[in-house]
Amino acid sequence: MKTEVNPQDTNRAEAFELWMSSPMPMVTLTKTFDVSNLIRMSRSLPSATS
Repeated sequence: MKTEVNPQDTNRAEAFELWMSSPMPMVTLTKTFDVSNLIRMSRSLPSATS
């Protein structure tokens, strides 16, 4: 039998409120990584497919 759950009555209520009141709830901010050295090294290596 299904029961209706009120989010305010759960132990996750505070996290839910913080998520709902955040300015960008669906956006994940990540650090940008500089991969130019990796690209340069991969181009200088001999190709394994040739």
